[in-house]
Amino acid sequence: MIPATRKETGHKEFNLIIVGGGGAGLAAAAAAAEKGVKNIAVLEKRGATGGTSAMASGIFGAESPAQKRQAIIARKDVLFRRMMDWAHLSANPRIIRAFIDKSGDTVRWLEEKGLHFNCVPHSPIDNPLTWHVPKGNGAEITGALAKECRDAGVKILLNTSVKKLTMGLDGTVNGVIAKREKEDIIFTADAVIIATGGFGGDKQLLKKLCPKYRDNMRLSGQPNMGEGIFMALDIGAATDGLGMIMIGGPFAGGVRTLNLGEAPDIVHVQMVFITGEPSVIWVNKQGRRFIDEAVSFNYYESINAMIQQTDGVSYALFDADLLRRITESGLNNVPSGFEYGETHRSPLPAGLEKELQAQAEKGAIKISGSWDDIADWLEVNREALKQTVDEYNAACDSGYDPVFAKDRAYLQPLRTPPYYAVKCGSTYLNTLGGIKINEHMEVIDTHDKPIRGLYAAGVDTGGWTSDTYCAALPGTAFGYAINSGRIAGENAYEYVSGLK
Repeated sequence: MIPATRKETGHKEFNLIIVGGGGAGLAAAAAAAEKGVKNIAVLEKRGATGGTSAMASGIFGAESPAQKRQAIIARKDVLFRRMMDWAHLSANPRIIRAFIDKSGDTVRWLEEKGLHFNCVPHSPIDNPLTWHVPKGNGAEITGALAKECRDAGVKILLNTSVKKLTMGLDGTVNGVIAKREKEDIIFTADAVIIATGGFGGDKQLLKKLCPKYRDNMRLSGQPNMGEGIFMALDIGAATDGLGMIMIGGPFAGGVRTLNLGEAPDIVHVQMVFITGEPSVIWVNKQGRRFIDEAVSFNYYESINAMIQQTDGVSYALFDADLLRRITESGLNNVPSGFEYGETHRSPLPAGLEKELQAQAEKGAIKISGSWDDIADWLEVNREALKQTVDEYNAACDSGYDPVFAKDRAYLQPLRTPPYYAVKCGSTYLNTLGGIKINEHMEVIDTHDKPIRGLYAAGVDTGGWTSDTYCAALPGTAFGYAINSGRIAGENAYEYVSGLK
């Protein structure tokens, strides 16, 4: 325990401190201020708020105003059961219940702050639509929350990194020790909320704690270092979900975006949408298929098959006929968030082959009329690859995949040269657990009791997901960050008010 050095006068510098200025932290501060907590500080180690949430797109919601406007039936009970089924009952049902029950009202809460949400598909198989996306994506949500905080008088202290929690002799958390402008500062408070966004930036911890992590995975979120998690563990917090990670793939390596058409009507097509087309085939370093490629509709699941392959890599193969069909009909596997949508699922502008050729000249992909050339470039056995392609083409001819039972709608043979090969890897957004909490977002100690004065929210916490991210309910991670932050802020208010 680290006692705070302060006079025994009952006076504290802040009533509430939030560690981390991402989506969860800003939601916590806004909710607490709205309830009536005065003198709130958000301590953010970077030079701007938003965190990984500002890089996201939409949030999960059930029975929201947006869903009602769009006549979408998304019942809380049904989605609660779906999330618990997805986790095979490994998640904490009371946390899941609190999150889902709050989610629709949180959409209302945000819309009252000037945002407007549309429910859109993350994949073609989404049912019902739970992904709520505003025009400006995650940056618009975190920006609105930051403005709300500032308007309410919340002090947002940037470039302020928190090092430790402080506790009184009675075991109550009463502040933090932070570094700001090269100076260690003791901030005292009635309560602290941890929302530091996981430890996706610490490769040593990832190797030590995350069984699914691979060295060649690319980080797509903020490189957070897990300070909040480990400062809580240092004072006796229990762990829950420590070592889970939000990974996805296979994703094209070496090339990310293809630009089709002419200004001002350029369509930006990410290569992952092509390698993720369900009619491609994926092979491993042995030149063999390893899964039904139509699982690409959920790349948070398909990655589980990929990381079992040698070196956690795979290769996507397709032919000129697939490119023709994509150009004429559009892409199948494109989300509606960010800038993507109907223009990608409709006939594409000319130039796809030209763009791929340009990438081939850079060495990012291989184009050839010979499967032997493709095999040599991929460094896989020629005969093995040829046998795989022949077996797959035979399955397409018969309309039945005897190995992986791929939907016959996506069984399209690879016979039209030139042939294309893309080396694929994987990405991770952040870690997905760490601190044990209850449904009130109170931090739980190793004796299963709440640590007084300490709350946590967002991906620093466990109990709300399984080791495979729940893409069956799109927007879960971002939605949980905002909702858990809001719940933490409201319960911190109740706690702080009870001290008066």
